[in-house]
Amino acid sequence: MRKLIVLTICTMAVLLGSCSSDSKEPDNPEPVTKDVNVEITTDILTKAIVTNRYTEGDQMNVVAKAYNKPNAEAFCTPSKATMKGGRWNLQPSITLQEGEHTFIYALSPYQESLPEDLSEIPIDISRQLDILYSGNSVPVSHTTYTAKLTMKHALALVSFNIKSQGYSGKGELQKLGVDGNVIFNQASLNIENGKLKGTRQGSLSVSVNKAILTGGWPDELPRIWVMPFVTKSETATLEATIDGKKRSIRFPEIEMRGGYQYIFHLILTDYGITFIPDQTETISLNQEQDEMKALEGYGLIRIGHQANEFTLPTLLGDNVFGSVTWGDQSGDNYAFGLTHTYGTDADKEVVIESWNTTGFEMNQIEGITSIDISGYE
Repeated sequence: MRKLIVLTICTMAVLLGSCSSDSKEPDNPEPVTKDVNVEITTDILTKAIVTNRYTEGDQMNVVAKAYNKPNAEAFCTPSKATMKGGRWNLQPSITLQEGEHTFIYALSPYQESLPEDLSEIPIDISRQLDILYSGNSVPVSHTTYTAKLTMKHALALVSFNIKSQGYSGKGELQKLGVDGNVIFNQASLNIENGKLKGTRQGSLSVSVNKAILTGGWPDELPRIWVMPFVTKSETATLEATIDGKKRSIRFPEIEMRGGYQYIFHLILTDYGITFIPDQTETISLNQEQDEMKALEGYGLIRIGHQANEFTLPTLLGDNVFGSVTWGDQSGDNYAFGLTHTYGTDADKEVVIESWNTTGFEMNQIEGITSIDISGYE
């Protein structure tokens, strides 16, 4: 029978900071009829000396949503994931029955409680922890139940390399702090896109024990995690306690982004400390290839028909996944060439929800009464 090409959707470029992750299908899958527990694996995007892998005993929040939005209703009780023996152990387990699917989000380090709306997660920056978030939800189903989470750094990291020039003191750096109207010690995080919104202004500081050298430090630079700030219209101040004396200096003009490390170079003299503006370095904490990934093509197709047997259209694209409801109270995960037989002759509507699709091909047109592609993005 003649093949009818219905639609081709061009893939769009993803916005900066978004992330995509894949669900891994087991090798040589066999028919599964019992319930399965969701499994997760993690990678951490990093190009700097920060958190770059999880170790034994690390914990994070894992949340399953009914659909792929951070404010969607929960699919089940949130889980605490603990790294044990190189694998993540989820308590409680996320269990999927045949035909079920859910969408996974994750945040680390673990917080005792998270709000229902994961687009407004409270973050305590004063704790000076490397906050990692999973980004776009990772879909899992009864057959593809391992979610590969690619964790990204939410905060900006400011590091400082100070060298002395003609300084007559010992040069013992004891404390570093940042202050100003653009400095927040409390914020809310959107787990999907990593956007931060300051909720409480306040200074941030860390204790340091380093001797300032004439040539600066080659590594292990003192650093402070901050919510990204801009000093083009507002000012921020660095406060350094050296030999028991606090010295303050304004930051040079800069516009920060989350997921980046900014290395500032300064000179210490008997008269104070000074930034060297043209020597500020910017390093991505997240791998560059993840910053401009192709957006996952979302497609929703509604097909009305009167056939007793219906074969799904072929979804085009790489790593396509999705689900289908047949219109008779039953459903499946999308699979190439999947066919469904009905017990009645009444009109039915097949609904196919998919991702990574660039279009579809209809292999069956007999008995079709309507096709609605308005849900394609």
